[in-house]
Amino acid sequence: MNRKHYTKNFIILGTIAFLLIIPLLSSDPYHLQVLMVLLLNIILAISLWVIMTVGQLSLAHAAFMAVGAYTSALLVMKLGLPFWLAMPASGIMAAILALVIGSITLRLKGAYFLLVTFAFGEIVILIFSNFWESLFGGVSGLIGVPPPDPISIPFIPQVRFVSKVPLYYLALSLTLITVLTIYRLKNSRLGLTFGALKEGDLLAECIGIDIMKYKVMAFTVGCFFAGIAGSLYAHSFVVVTPIDFSFYHSVYILIYVVVGGESSFLGPILGASVLTLFSEILRKFGHYESIGYGIALILVMLFLPSGIISLLERIIVKVQELFKRIKG
Repeated sequence: MNRKHYTKNFIILGTIAFLLIIPLLSSDPYHLQVLMVLLLNIILAISLWVIMTVGQLSLAHAAFMAVGAYTSALLVMKLGLPFWLAMPASGIMAAILALVIGSITLRLKGAYFLLVTFAFGEIVILIFSNFWESLFGGVSGLIGVPPPDPISIPFIPQVRFVSKVPLYYLALSLTLITVLTIYRLKNSRLGLTFGALKEGDLLAECIGIDIMKYKVMAFTVGCFFAGIAGSLYAHSFVVVTPIDFSFYHSVYILIYVVVGGESSFLGPILGASVLTLFSEILRKFGHYESIGYGIALILVMLFLPSGIISLLERIIVKVQELFKRIKG
């Protein structure tokens, strides 16, 4: 392993350690809520990245998050299931829906698939807004979604999710599990096959790869984690409304990946982190937040076509050169 990899690993481990001790440094509910949103956005960005590794763009990622959020909330509120069963069920529901939709539409490419996912996302939001109001709550959504059930571990005090601190650690745990799972997937034979489809699906088909099978698999995996993110969102923020999962939310998730750098595994993570914090800075300017996102996207495309991750890699190289000179 070369020095560049050592430096990257040091930065990653240092970041995780910092995230673990944040509640010890500040338990301000606002700060923890911003970080929870950041962690949710990382899950959404890295799960969309999985879909993009097979060369497909989706504008329905927020819709699959909505499916997960409503599934989890309704299973707990209407059927009385514990959160720890409702959460995986929400991911499975989103994955099943993705399997059905993907099997029908993934033969389309480029703008055609993009338009289909846009239409699907709008249909999902319309259903939650205008149909079966007694179940979905209409435009007002579901109010009073209960927090996750307490966890009882032998020899450890019961963990109750009544404040932002345990919810933050839950979000951090799910984010780390998601990132680690997708990282292992990326470095597996399946991940290499996904990459081959992005480079040229016709060539992949010529050497015997079932391109539809692997595209549907990538789409299903990505949407599964979007459903999990929806479940976490619903039980962390109490209220679930259709407007939370609009087309614009899907666009923002796509921007996280593109601005961070879609060619790198760390790109979506970096993009989601930087732009979420950037969004909080711009929030006081109201509608100008969207303009700020647009400007950020334009600047990255002009000066960092490989994403923010390329800038981080340049900084790492410069730091290593500096240390070499100091040692020399």
